[in-house]
Amino acid sequence: MLSCSFCGKTADQTGALLAGPDVNICDECIAVGVRTIETRDALELAAVDRDAPTVAKDEVLLSQMAATSELVDRQCERLHAQIREIRDRGIGWQAIGASLGMDQQTAEERFGA
Repeated sequence: MLSCSFCGKTADQTGALLAGPDVNICDECIAVGVRTIETRDALELAAVDRDAPTVAKDEVLLSQMAATSELVDRQCERLHAQIREIRDRGIGWQAIGASLGMDQQTAEERFGA
């Protein structure tokens, strides 16, 4: 079954899934990408227009923070799903920790619950 290469959701878990050569992206990840690009563009405009009011710059930063938070949440969900799958395959916490750059105990405490 096809799944999003970014968040890991399957085609039946998303509103739409665009399939390409070796990569797929769901409608939700596209929306995050659009917001990220819009934020980047707004930041570039704010950097060019040093006379812009501080309020506009604050709004851009708040928008960027929201987009970043959404990306982080999606990636955390994906990481937890990957770890569940790895654990279901019988792979131990030592190997998981090593792949994440942490020791076994830290990996199990962080992702074992």
